[in-house]
Amino acid sequence: MELLPSDQLSQNEIDAAKLVRMVEYNPQSQPHYEFPPAFVVVRSYFDQLVRAGGLPDARATAIDKALTSAEAESGAPRAASLKTLASQVDGDVAGSKDPARVKTMAVEIRRLAAAPSK
Repeated sequence: MELLPSDQLSQNEIDAAKLVRMVEYNPQSQPHYEFPPAFVVVRSYFDQLVRAGGLPDARATAIDKALTSAEAESGAPRAASLKTLASQVDGDVAGSKDPARVKTMAVEIRRLAAAPSK
């Protein structure tokens, strides 16, 4: 069985969910898991914000462009671009309809900036 993208679930959200691996699964234990730093994780938060109208269109366009640009880079330039973007996204928290998700996206962008790029 495989999930398919729809107007309520993006391919980025599906791909981000696939990053989580559990060695042992027991639903009664409610294990904590953390997504690894990845562009699909950042983009899944971004997709949720866009879908819910959590960011103004101009900011959503700018963030998407910055993510696409950073994804094409590697090493120090990628890290610098992502750190700059995270700072800009911090500024979007106050004006957002979903400040908690915007803040989380900024945290994920910073985690991605700190991760080694391939």
